[in-house]
Order: sequence, then structure tokens, then C-alpha cells
Amino acid sequence: MSTGEVSGGGSPSWAPPAEWYEQDHRGHVVQFYAEDGFLLEGLSRFIGTALGAGDAAVVVATKAHRDGLAERLRARGFNTASAIRRGRLVLLDAVETLAKILVNDRPDAGRFSEIIGGVLTRARAAGEGETPRVVVFGEMVALQWAQGRLEAALRLEQLWNDLAKVQTFSLRCAYPMSSFFRDEHGESLLKICGEHGGVIPGESYTMLENSHERMRSITHLQHKAQALETVKAERRQIQQSLRQRESELADFLENALEGVQQVGGDQRILWANRALLNLLGYSYEEYVNHTASHFHVDTHVFDEYWQRLMRREDIYDYPAELRCKDGSVRHVLIQSNGVWEGEQFVRTRCFVRDVTEQMRMEKALREGESRLRVAKEELETLVEQRTAALRRLSAQVLNLQDYERRRIARELHDSLGQYLTALKINTDMLRRTPGNSELWAQSGELMERCVSEVRTLSYLLHPPMMDAVGLASAARWYVEGFGQRSGIKVTLQVPHELARMPDEVELALFRAIQEALTNVHRHSGASSADVLILRDAEQVILEVRDNGRGIAKEQVAHFAQTGAAMGVGLTGMRERVRELGGSLHLESNGSGTVLRIAIPVEEESLAESDAGGVAIGRGGHG
Repeated sequence: MSTGEVSGGGSPSWAPPAEWYEQDHRGHVVQFYAEDGFLLEGLSRFIGTALGAGDAAVVVATKAHRDGLAERLRARGFNTASAIRRGRLVLLDAVETLAKILVNDRPDAGRFSEIIGGVLTRARAAGEGETPRVVVFGEMVALQWAQGRLEAALRLEQLWNDLAKVQTFSLRCAYPMSSFFRDEHGESLLKICGEHGGVIPGESYTMLENSHERMRSITHLQHKAQALETVKAERRQIQQSLRQRESELADFLENALEGVQQVGGDQRILWANRALLNLLGYSYEEYVNHTASHFHVDTHVFDEYWQRLMRREDIYDYPAELRCKDGSVRHVLIQSNGVWEGEQFVRTRCFVRDVTEQMRMEKALREGESRLRVAKEELETLVEQRTAALRRLSAQVLNLQDYERRRIARELHDSLGQYLTALKINTDMLRRTPGNSELWAQSGELMERCVSEVRTLSYLLHPPMMDAVGLASAARWYVEGFGQRSGIKVTLQVPHELARMPDEVELALFRAIQEALTNVHRHSGASSADVLILRDAEQVILEVRDNGRGIAKEQVAHFAQTGAAMGVGLTGMRERVRELGGSLHLESNGSGTVLRIAIPVEEESLAESDAGGVAIGRGGHG
């Protein structure tokens, strides 16, 4: 070491024993650091040790690091100016030197060998002794990494390794740990370390005084690394869950049946879902990024709505009219509130519900309310009058001879013309008018009563004839024809030689078979039914079973108590059976229905039927 470069005699006391990487004349070491002071302290030892031994040093660093190194060398008694003049200390600016060796932002091998190789050759020639060595500190790779050019940084490291094959030098590169602050930087860090023969960790490890403290530090770092991996795994799981939820929410909003949109602080539409675009008839480009007020029929309505949003109100069922692409207008209700960041309005959350049809129906109901009341009153009065008359006449007809019954029935038929015409007009008007379920329900009750009386009239005018052999033959004939017409498989069990009974009993049972099978066909959805007729000395029993959907328990119980809510046919059937002193029971277990009728008969009351047959007429109100 030249005496002109060190103040005082002997070896400098500030130079500690060299580490293993400082003895390697072909070493390529990377040093990581957190604080500039730690880097400069190690660098001054690295460069000062070489210069004190008579070797040469080349520093390619930023101006701040060059100035800091020179200051520390001078503070320890080293004459940097003399070393620079003699060529043993070469200080190069990293930014300028890097620019000279780059071609299209990538290090060029030829330029690197020419420029850097030439600098090392000249520095070695300036060294003292027979075989002076050269130590190099470089920051060009760190500059490349800081600019996000990982491949360029790795290429530069490889060019240093290639140069080391033809020249002898000891190289130390430096990277600030602050450059590796993301999880994805870990793989790049390993690649950088892979291009070096040695790695100097940051000061949190190297500044520890002994191996015991370093072992504890390594254990602590391993624990932190394991904990970090756990946190990373949990974070990945949370992020995946969040992405899935965001995807589900986006899909939900995009495909919701109700219109959804977002409007920014400048009143421009930021986004709208498919339902809203379909409702108004616009494409995404025709609607989104346009001013929201443009689509409102009344801009004053929009202005009031927007002012309420700016007052941070939550808006519910705000009525507005939106203009469609085809020129039509949609009545909507808007639910909306704002998204704020501090005092800054960001966007709206806005749901748009179409109520055009609802408003049209409400208007029609309002306009027709008076007309409906009048129609209901007229219909109710008419039905009450005609129903009372029909009941009186029906009761009289049942006590008359057949020819008298037919005559009165025809007269009754003629008198019903006006009644039925008025009924049809009023019910058609009610059916065509939307809404008002209460009026329609009341009209339905009136219709049911009317149908009951018309059915009675039909039986009076066109009574079927029972075969002279009685109920058994008539039942077989009817069941066979019913099965062919309905497609329902019906099994009839009746004694072949069923003893004759009073006409009114046989007629009631035959009518019960007709009514029961008609109900099976219309209401039960059954594929099969069984009809059973039994007779003993005291009573005759009729049982009709089906395998249909059954009847609700509440309806069966209600019918058992009141006889109502099961149709006029079944109600009339029970009344007729009771007139004959019998009983009617209805059972249903949810997978079929059983109708059971029992009518008392006395053995001595049996009588042969007339040879011409008996007309079957419905008793009661059918």
C-alpha cells in the first residue's frame, strides 16, 4: 500500500479481518441491504481492504453511493484523490455506464466486454505487486431491476460471469431489499441469487455478533417465513372466495329480472344490466355512458331525484317515466342510494322496477269501478229473483205427474230466456274487466247458484229412461258408456238379480252414480274407479271409489259439517238421500276418494217397475 494514500504508519486499525468472500479472487457475490449506511460500511471495508493491499478497485455506483464511499474512505485516513490519479481507484457513474452498454434496452455483450473489460484491464495494470487483483462493486443490475427489467438485470449478471472466465476479479453487486416487497418477487430473487457464487443477507442478520445469535435469528426467520406462508395461503383462499362471490354477484345483477344500473357523479350511466336494456330497447352502447336525464320524460322529476341523492337520502319507490327507443314510455319505480367516499359522491346503486302494466290496470279499474258496481247489483238482483222462482217451481214440479212436469218445465224454459241473456251479458263484462277480485268472487258464487238451477231444469226437460229391469241394468249401461267416453277404467260390482226397490230410491242411486263418476272424471285425475251396490233386507248401499288425487281434509270436514264448498251436485245428492231417510259420507286420504250412500228399504215395499220404464229425474236441487 502506498504511503501517500494512508495517513500514519502500519496497517489501518479500521479494517477488520476479511470475510471468506473477500479472499475469493474470482468471487461474484450479491449483497442485500435495507439502509445505505450498512451498505457503505461494508463497501468501504471491501474497497479499503483491496486498496490497502496494493490492489485496484472499480466502483460503478450511483452518485450518492460514490460520494458516501469516498467520504468514509477519507474519514479512515485514505487518500482517495491519489488513488484515483494513479488509476487504482476507478469511480464510474452507474446510470451513464449502463446507458453505454445497452442496445434496445438490453445489455449488449460486445459493448459490455469492450467498456467494462477495458476498465478492468487498465485498473489491474495500475495495481501494485506481481499479481495485483481487482475488486469491483456494481449497481447497474439494481438499476435494471428498479425499472422492472428483470430479464435485462439477469442478462447483465450473466455478462459479468462471462467476463470472469477471461479476467480475474472479485465482484460484489448490491440490491436494496425494498425492491423485493411483493410476494411475486420471491421467484425473481431466487433467480438473481442463482447467478451469484455467494449471498450476503441484510444487516438484520450480518450485524449479529456471534453464531448463537445468528442461529436464533435463522430460527426466528424460519418461523416468520412459515407464518407468512400460512398467511399467504389463507389470503389466497380469501381472495379466491372473494373472486367467486364477486363473480356470483356480477352474474346475479347482470341476469336479475329487475332493472339495475349505476350512475356516476357526472350523471352519466356507468353500467346497466340486461333486464333494463331489454325493458327500454337500447343496446349497451346506446344507453351506457349517456346522461341519465336524457332518458327521463320529465327532466324536473330527474332533477328532484338527483337532489335527494346529493342530500344522501335513501330513495324508495320514486315514480318516474322513462323513454324507450321505440318512442313509448315506461312507468317505473326507482329504489336508489349513493356510494360516497368521504364527501365525494362516487356512484348510485339503482334498481328500476317496471310498473307500466300495473298502472294501466289501476287506471282501467278506476274507470270501470262504477260500471262494475252497477253490473254486480243488477246481476245479484236478477239471480235472487230467478233463483227464488225456480226453487218454488221445482218443488211443485217434483210433486206432479210426468206430463204435467214436462209442461211446466217447458214454460219455465221459455221464461228463462231473458234471465240467461242478462246473466251472460253481465258475467262476460266482469270476465273481461281486469282486477277487482272481490267482485269476481261474488259473481262466481252467483254463477254457481245459477248453474245449479239450470241443471235442474235440464233434468226436468230431458229425463233419461231407466230400463224395465231396474237399477242393475241401468247402472251397467251407464258405466259401460262412461268408460268409453272418459277413458277411465270403471269396475261395477252389482248383484245380477238385484231386487227392485221403490222408484225414488232407484232414481236417487242412479243419479248418485252419474254425479259421482262425473266428479271423478272432471276433478280427480283418476285412471280407475270402482262402483259397488249391495242390498240386504234393511238397506241398500252404494259405494264409489277412485284412485285420484283426493280431496283436502279441511274440505271433507267442512262438507261433513255444512254440506257446502263441494259443488252443487254433491250437495243436492246429499239432500235427496236425506229426504229418503238415508245418509251420505265422503272420505279421502290424499290418494283417492270414497263416496258411500246408505238408504233404508223395507222388504215388503218392493214393487215391480212399469213395463215402459221409469223416467229418471233429479230430486232436490241436484
